Amino acid sequence: MFVVRLKGINKIEPKPRKILELLRLLQINNRVFFKLTIATPEIKIVEPYMGYGCPSPKTVRELLYKRGYGKVDKQRIP
Repeated sequence: MFVVRLKGINKIEPKPRKILELLRLLQINNRVFFKLTIATPEIKIVEPYMGYGCPSPKTVRELLYKRGYGKVDKQRIP
């Protein structure tokens, strides 16, 4: 699953705000990959503040080449 934060933090109730924090979606346009699990129905609570879907392999490849980093000799290398 690929999730994108669409709205800001103004006028958000505490429970949806906490779920967005747990998903590491702290700012607008943050994006996160995560696995679908039993807890995924909690997504319905924060649906108005984000967009989500299943990415294609091409999209994943482009994102990793553009924004991805690896660790070599304890250094972060693009």
